[in-house]
Amino acid sequence: MQNRTGLFSRIGVAVRPNPLLTVALVALLVSAWLTLYSISVLGAVWRWSRPDAPTPVLSTSDQGADLLVAAIQLAAGLIAVAVVLRVRKASLGEGLPIRRGTALDMGVAWCAAIAASSAVALALDRLGAARFALSAPAVVESDWLAVVSALSAGLREEPLLAALPVLLLIGRIPLGWIMVLAGAMRGVLYLYFGFGGFLWAFCWGAAAVWVYYKYRRLWVLVLVHGLIMNVQALDRVFTQDSAATVLQWANILILFGALTWWLVPRALDSVLPGDSNRDGLGGESTQDAEQRPKQRVDGSGEMTTESSEQGELPLVPPVPNP
Repeated sequence: MQNRTGLFSRIGVAVRPNPLLTVALVALLVSAWLTLYSISVLGAVWRWSRPDAPTPVLSTSDQGADLLVAAIQLAAGLIAVAVVLRVRKASLGEGLPIRRGTALDMGVAWCAAIAASSAVALALDRLGAARFALSAPAVVESDWLAVVSALSAGLREEPLLAALPVLLLIGRIPLGWIMVLAGAMRGVLYLYFGFGGFLWAFCWGAAAVWVYYKYRRLWVLVLVHGLIMNVQALDRVFTQDSAATVLQWANILILFGALTWWLVPRALDSVLPGDSNRDGLGGESTQDAEQRPKQRVDGSGEMTTESSEQGELPLVPPVPNP
């Protein structure tokens, strides 16, 4: 039976995980991140340490090489996710909750997290606490290749930095620490915006882990990252003078509209009488936890449910033999 008492409490499973294996898996995940994102990590750290340095210039061949790296990152992420799903098929039923909500719910939740992260980073920048300079990381020769790279950002990041940490480590370490680890790996990639960029990406990167844990629709993370977060990249190929302004406002309205949509019902739940059925950060409400059936994985590896009470009568009584 699963036991969720908080983000930083390990989910109870039938077999205690081997701590040495857990450390090895964390080290493997970090090593894979350093290997696959080495160029991005070095470039981001260099830019963070030298904020006044000239902006790098990428030729068309450089942009093509970057897209090739993106394809390798995507392939590595999808293969890793598929392998982990196959190897951990039996144990994931104990570590993961039953998938709930719709794709729209998932998109709204993550857009809300991105909007909140942006508001915090911008506020810290205004206060002088953490620099958050939203600028192009490089000058490019081909605008079209730059657009392709921006819109495909979710493909190169979400399988490896959202789905894989959850599937690999859930049940071994608390969800909260998985969020911290994945958020830190994501934040380093955005250090070229300044330390505020690290905090910004850390927050929405950690939120991506929680959103995937709860809803488990990887394609939603990919679409939101590429088509909503990076929609302003399209102004490179739109010739209209107002394109940049329109795309910027579309980005703001979608993200902060989602934040409002996510916050208002929960704010009302907190002030109106009665029990709330909204899910919290722990993944499910107390009422749902009491009513949720137990999960098990049968011999074929498929996740099934069973009654939460041993003596509960079947819904349909057996027909007596004549």
